Amino acid sequence: MSLDTQFITMFMMLWSGIYLGMAIDTFRRFERYWKKQTIFAFSIEIFFWLLQGLIVFYFLFVANQGELRLYIFLLILCGFAMYQALFKTIFRRILEKLISFGISFIRFIKRLFNALIYSPLRWMIRLLIKILLGIWVVVVWLLLLVGKIILLPLKLVGKIIWWLTPKIVKNYFQQLKGIYSKIENILLKWWKKFRQKRR
Repeated sequence: MSLDTQFITMFMMLWSGIYLGMAIDTFRRFERYWKKQTIFAFSIEIFFWLLQGLIVFYFLFVANQGELRLYIFLLILCGFAMYQALFKTIFRRILEKLISFGISFIRFIKRLFNALIYSPLRWMIRLLIKILLGIWVVVVWLLLLVGKIILLPLKLVGKIIWWLTPKIVKNYFQQLKGIYSKIENILLKWWKKFRQKRR
């Protein structure tokens, strides 16, 4: 391994240690949102460390084609310690400001979406429903009115025909009406018994 390669490797591993410190602090900052979900928290913890291992190995591969040396681990620890001593407080402040900015931006987008799209669309849908209901009420009212107008002469004709019908025929229809009522009652009783048996 040449001196240039060793120098690049040292620089990359120091940077990897600093990066790990930032990644861990960022991960722990967001961990509160899923900490209560045990299985999910355990899964994401494993995924996080696997991902960090792959990223650090990628840095090493870029520096020296992935050759491992003992001093590489020491350099990573040095970089991590450097982060803890020099950059941790500053990074956490920047992270909190970025999170606050992100939350504010998301809230702004949400309000903008509600104001420009959701609220007008909801208002238009409600208005359309009211208009359709109004049209439906008017159509039903017109149909009932037309039905009454059409049925009125028929009712009058029916009353006249019934008035002119002989008494014997009227009695016959009354008897038929009584028979129909009895049959209807019998069928209803059978139906109730049938439903009770099924239960």
